[in-house]
Amino acid sequence: MREASFFQTTRGRIVQSLKRYRTRTAAQLASEQGVSANAIRQHLAHLEGDGLVSGRSERLGRTKPTYVYSLTAEGERLFPQRYPLLLNAVLDQLQRDSGPEALRDLFRAIGRRSAQRHAKRFDGKDRDAQVAELVEFLRERGVMAEGAKTADGYILREYNCPFRDAVATHPEVCSVVHGLMQEVLHEPARQTRSLARGDDRCEFDLPLSADRSAAKTPVLAGEV
Repeated sequence: MREASFFQTTRGRIVQSLKRYRTRTAAQLASEQGVSANAIRQHLAHLEGDGLVSGRSERLGRTKPTYVYSLTAEGERLFPQRYPLLLNAVLDQLQRDSGPEALRDLFRAIGRRSAQRHAKRFDGKDRDAQVAELVEFLRERGVMAEGAKTADGYILREYNCPFRDAVATHPEVCSVVHGLMQEVLHEPARQTRSLARGDDRCEFDLPLSADRSAAKTPVLAGEV
């Protein structure tokens, strides 16, 4: 969130106009703000540089294509989002009604279903490829993740949590990751560090596949 004073500036008013109308041309914004189109374009260039606004060519009616501007996902975040508050209210009620274990079971099942929907990404691959695919799967969902091979299996690290607001009061939400990993690897992962507990990252020990574990094949450490 920007300070409230930001919305009193020309750039802040441009952002509010884009929020209200979804798309605007430089000429439309200039007319609204009472400044020249060139001045508006300078403000838009700064907003684009900050990742708050993007522009594209679009045909409006039968006229030739016109350059229009809209908010990016980052720009949308300038405006208050109440989804985390609603989610926490729902989780509070579920916990009161059913208890924390039921909440863990719920999120574990959500993780398993997510893995099942994308099973083709993991099926038929060896453990190296499964772990690499798991890392990529998490990255696609906004998690800064990495995997490393060890002598006993693998380590998976997550440096941010997309469920941070919910996990702070309901650590049971973390079960979604455990359910996902168990469905992919067919064995439980052991969590050794947790952002929810105040660590600098989440860290999981992932087992070797059953056949490789039985063979005790030594593995050199390195990035997956």
